[in-house]
Amino acid sequence: MTDNTHEQDGAAVLQRQVHFTADLLRSLQESIHRLRNAAEELREQLETTGGDEATGARAQISRLEGLIRDCQKVEKVIAEQSTEFARMLKSEHELDLGAARAAVECGLSRLRAALAPELLLG
Repeated sequence: MTDNTHEQDGAAVLQRQVHFTADLLRSLQESIHRLRNAAEELREQLETTGGDEATGARAQISRLEGLIRDCQKVEKVIAEQSTEFARMLKSEHELDLGAARAAVECGLSRLRAALAPELLLG
């Protein structure tokens, strides 16, 4: 196999990994969002029902608020990572290494052809 084939295979593997990771991040983001919404609804229910200390409602509300904050932190990180992956995917389409390599090789071939053979042999 040529170096170009290895690069193409490596690029294809990287592209699949980027797409897989982007899909995973989207799925995680949706799951965390649903979890946060459920925690907020449960917190509102506990606050509305006005459970007394004996039922431990205040402790449950406190734990739910902690869970909500954790969800928000994870959502922020996922959003940042999703933005980074989107940038990577966009730049991947803008940068065609195979075409760049072909253009350089073509230019070098023309340069070699323009030089006198005695200069090429050194």
